[in-house]
Amino acid sequence: MNQEMNQGKNQGKNQGKNQGKNHLAFLLLFLTPMFWGGAFVAAKYVVPELHPVVAASVRFLLSFLVLFPVLMIWEGPKSLPALRDVPLLMFLGLTGIFTYNVLFFYGLQTSQAADGALVVASSPVFTAIIAAIWLKERFCLGQMAGFALCILGVVTIIAKGSPQVLLNREYNPGDLLLVGCAISWALYSVAGKLVMQRMSPLASTTYAVGFGAVFLTVAAIPFGSWEMVVGMSVSAIWGLLFLALFASGVAYVFWFTGVKKVGAGRSSVFVNFVPFWAAIAGVVILSEQLALFHLVGAVLTVGGAYLVTTKKAKVAAGILPVPPPVTVSVEKQSG
Repeated sequence: MNQEMNQGKNQGKNQGKNQGKNHLAFLLLFLTPMFWGGAFVAAKYVVPELHPVVAASVRFLLSFLVLFPVLMIWEGPKSLPALRDVPLLMFLGLTGIFTYNVLFFYGLQTSQAADGALVVASSPVFTAIIAAIWLKERFCLGQMAGFALCILGVVTIIAKGSPQVLLNREYNPGDLLLVGCAISWALYSVAGKLVMQRMSPLASTTYAVGFGAVFLTVAAIPFGSWEMVVGMSVSAIWGLLFLALFASGVAYVFWFTGVKKVGAGRSSVFVNFVPFWAAIAGVVILSEQLALFHLVGAVLTVGGAYLVTTKKAKVAAGILPVPPPVTVSVEKQSG
């Protein structure tokens, strides 16, 4: 009798501990899209003072200095990549870090933070299309409907709700660059699925960030100078530190911790809040104005992306969004 009572007490304690861990995990998953959404606002402080390529270089050099020690602590030397994985990791760095962030910083020179977040939110749709072409994955009817809704949402944002903008070609070039962000991240996501057959999401992300930082640093040499960095304002410095440490380093650690505790499928829902937090931060911090087309575009884009990812989740082991500061998804097959 006493043994049964003790077992019951132990089970209750274990359940209490697990619930506490889950609450912490959900808190981390809640904070992560806030960091990713805030990246769009932080970048607006950086791009007027620092060349886009230089800003991206500094961001990811600092991010790698955060992620690599965490990787070594969590996974140890066994997480070092095999030689055969290096070309694919370099491709991840080229697409998801180098190309994405060059387009990201250039695009936000002229685009609103809310516009950028909503346009980049379309990346899961491009990911599904590229996966269907490259990996021969099935593209079901529900995903096609999501694709149509998402593209309509992106067009609504680019056109600012007015067909005349498209007809007269008066659209913001920055918005088009941000569409390129979504496509480059989709390439990263699909290639990442291949890499994560042999290494963890944290390891693949860390080494992609490392290679991307190298590419960005080499590209930044003609544009950077010590005077440029020293002459940055306090707000630009804080913006760059937020991008590097919180929107990249801390956000990734929070994300992977949350996913590990509650699972990829439940975690993926939180990514849909990135445009919401970007819009809120844009209004509160930058005094950006939101219009009706933002609401319509958000419903169409996020709704379409949700349709694409949830339909895909039914035939996949789970969705692991691993963005820089955006809503994207990478899948990892569980063994």
